[in-house]
Amino acid sequence: MNTRVLAGALGLSLAANVWLAVSLFDRSGVARADVTPAGEELSIYMSHVQSHAQKLGLSIQAKNKPLADFYFTELGEIFEVIQKKFPEYEGYQIAALSKAMIDPAKPALAKSLAAGDWATASIGYDKYIAACNSCHLAVKHEFVKIVAPSGNPFNQSFATK
Repeated sequence: MNTRVLAGALGLSLAANVWLAVSLFDRSGVARADVTPAGEELSIYMSHVQSHAQKLGLSIQAKNKPLADFYFTELGEIFEVIQKKFPEYEGYQIAALSKAMIDPAKPALAKSLAAGDWATASIGYDKYIAACNSCHLAVKHEFVKIVAPSGNPFNQSFATK
């Protein structure tokens, strides 16, 4: 193949990749939630939800308010991203379902966390997890059943001190 043709093809490929990378990020360097590359999997985001939810549960069990607040906030943020990126996925209205099923479980949990009321937070957490499972049932993914953590699989301490 001609060296000039090859160099031109490589240059065009590089330019296209740079354009794609720039278009997926806003000026702050943060990925834009309104741009979903074709074929992006919802499961990647659900893995983040599962990890944050499990860490929230462990934080509540340890009565660690700063950590519980942190993971509760992270959960809210990842659900916002999911609702923006996946209004519809595999024929299901993901954004609408999560707003209708998950969002109503948030206020009571937020209130109990803010008050440091661990008994009520534990109940609120169980309702939050039940809402996740109800959503999985609604999208015919009932085989994905989330449960409260029974042990710590993370190399992270959840103790307050």
